[in-house]
Amino acid sequence: MWFKRHSTPDINAADPSRRCAAIDAGAVGQNALRRLLTHDAEASVRRAAAKRLNDLVLLRATFESDRDHSVRESARARYRQLLAGGDGLDMAYRHAALQACQDGQIIAHVARSAREPELRALAIERVNETRLLHEVAEHDPDRHIADKARARLAWLSDQRQ
Repeated sequence: MWFKRHSTPDINAADPSRRCAAIDAGAVGQNALRRLLTHDAEASVRRAAAKRLNDLVLLRATFESDRDHSVRESARARYRQLLAGGDGLDMAYRHAALQACQDGQIIAHVARSAREPELRALAIERVNETRLLHEVAEHDPDRHIADKARARLAWLSDQRQ
């Protein structure tokens, strides 16, 4: 009986599926993920790296410029997740990344879903969508954030008159 030898995950393997398996297994550090995301020719490997990377600057650059749509979407989803409070990134780092972000959907996600009220408040200051502001004013569990959304709505109303 012939047994098929299972290939082991290896970040340096020629086979992209083995590189992806190493990433998925968590056997790759952040520096290797950066290298793979920026230099690997295979979209599947870049996509897997984007899903594990904790570098907001590189993730933003990737979702703004990668040649493959699926890689851009994976980087965008990871960026959005990290901004909203995933993986214990430093608050000052996330704050700076949010300030630099120009994507209205990501800003809206943070205004609605960020773990910390401080980050939701910062995002609300950049939201111009009245429907979202009404949603936050009605449903945010933090009274101060709801009040901030109402104040933003009033300010936008004054600007339109």
